[in-house]
Amino acid sequence: MQVALAGLGLVLPFSPAGVSMLLGLVLVLALCSGRTLWGTAAWREPTAAIGLLLFAYLALHTALAGPWTLHGLSAVNKYHELLFLPLLLAAFSVISRPQAFLGGLAAGSLAYAVAHWLTPWAPQLAIELAQKRISAGFCLALSAYLLVHERGRLAWLWRLIAAVLALTVLFRIEGRTGHVVLMLLAMAAVWNLRPGRWRLPATVGACVALGLMALASPAVQNRMQETLSGLSAPRPDASTSTGIRMALLTNGWTIAAAHQPFGVGYGRYAQVHEPVARERLSREPGSKPDPAGWEVLANNPHNEYLMQLACGGIPALALLLAWMGAAALRRDASGRSPPALAGLVLAFAIGCALNSLLMDFVEGHFYIAVLAWLLARERRATASSTTP
Repeated sequence: MQVALAGLGLVLPFSPAGVSMLLGLVLVLALCSGRTLWGTAAWREPTAAIGLLLFAYLALHTALAGPWTLHGLSAVNKYHELLFLPLLLAAFSVISRPQAFLGGLAAGSLAYAVAHWLTPWAPQLAIELAQKRISAGFCLALSAYLLVHERGRLAWLWRLIAAVLALTVLFRIEGRTGHVVLMLLAMAAVWNLRPGRWRLPATVGACVALGLMALASPAVQNRMQETLSGLSAPRPDASTSTGIRMALLTNGWTIAAAHQPFGVGYGRYAQVHEPVARERLSREPGSKPDPAGWEVLANNPHNEYLMQLACGGIPALALLLAWMGAAALRRDASGRSPPALAGLVLAFAIGCALNSLLMDFVEGHFYIAVLAWLLARERRATASSTTP
């Protein structure tokens, strides 16, 4: 089990196929372990329990709203990582060296970062990595934050790797999600690691320094120019990702507002989106949308909160917020919020406003696996502090 979880950390930032295979292996090992994992009562952890409720709700909602097709099953399957949270939490709770997962994650993240620096000499690799810029920026920024908070004799190594990951996000990845998450987590890290009267000045200084570095980054400059261009356009522009997001958000709000309190169904979003998009475009002068383009066809609004509200209605959004809130409100044995866990939830909460992160495979599984690892660590710490 320990080797499987270390391997999971290794492939977590970049390989959906590897993640699927290793989660399958963890499941098989869990079934073979019998009562060992069952005895951890991982499903009683509030975050895991609410996650199971959210999955049960969207599965039942899809069964009632339809369609009863492979597409409907696929819509439910996109959230299957919610089922793996209690399993991974139990697995991390019973292995002897849970830090093996962090070692795998550090190695995999570092290798992924190095690949981004090699793209000037590997054009095909550059094309492939550009398609994964959102997940890459998010995962590497979070990995850097986790490593900065590690202590012990290898703390210097973890922080060195974290610096490489942060520089990679800033200078080699053109993903706004990663840039925003990295800036917020960097300030949170300084705030956490510099207590006392120097906390605020250090945080402000870090913010200024990172801002100057970001302005010197071609990757950040390109995204800023594209964002400003998209925001200043008279109508959403198909040539910019900002224009795409604005149009998808507009259509998503229209769908959500018209289908409350229970939403349109997770398997019907694309079906409902098409006429809404066509009707909006018909009111725009000179609009000639591609019938098969992003302006017409979309299966999500690129915002997890809006996705839940539009598809599952108010109950789904409430469950999502409760699920995230349960992790954010987790306290350690001293009654304080664990910095690594709080930063993880903060990054995910911000990312969900920019993308459908729980629905996206890489980001969703990354968050679930790291969340399970951190929760298991807190459970161990709490148990050891209460043991006489």
